[in-house]
Amino acid sequence: MELVEPLTINTKIKSKKDLKQAIQILQTWFSPSFPVGSFSYSHGLEAMINDNFIKSKEDILDYLKCILKHGTGKNDVILMKYTYQGEDLNELALSLCPSKERKIESIEMGNAFRKVLGDSWDFKILENTAYPVAVAKAARHFNIPLNLTVVSYLQSFVSNLINVCIKHIPIGQKIGQDCIINTYDLIREVEKESETLNLEDLGGICFNSDIYSIKHENLKIRIYKT
Repeated sequence: MELVEPLTINTKIKSKKDLKQAIQILQTWFSPSFPVGSFSYSHGLEAMINDNFIKSKEDILDYLKCILKHGTGKNDVILMKYTYQGEDLNELALSLCPSKERKIESIEMGNAFRKVLGDSWDFKILENTAYPVAVAKAARHFNIPLNLTVVSYLQSFVSNLINVCIKHIPIGQKIGQDCIINTYDLIREVEKESETLNLEDLGGICFNSDIYSIKHENLKIRIYKT
């Protein structure tokens, strides 16, 4: 099944129809109905909430700003950028995971994504491909603009984390929506900054997030896998 003709990295969206189709595909990939199981993972956030490290709207926004600009978000968009350009970065992507659970999260979501892409979209991705790498490979194949892919990917990532906070702080749907709206400019900023970043910029300083992703492994009672 050819939803969009697979084109080269340098091919541009040629018409409004192509753009609309690209947006539809991204909305499908990052819809809650697309079975990657993102709701099963908290990125270590569950452990941070359990220790009352995050308990308010301000705490959530500070956490999201850190992880988007200086942690997983930044690293993922760099990996996506160079994967989209044809680099093979899967081993590097997995080596950047700061804990066992973060690696499990990336591999399991990547495998779920690749299964659907193979079964329903007729596009094959190698098993155990990290989730951001798998998304970038698919975006390139289906001629989805990288900037739109990055924004959609980060919006999905943020929305899932905020949903964890809604359920387990709890903060309520109203504050959850306020947090999502407050990240719009930040996500676009991260996408724009990624244009000047290269592989040497990989790394992070979100140490609390990394530590709590390790601490989550030892929680006696937990809802999320990570």
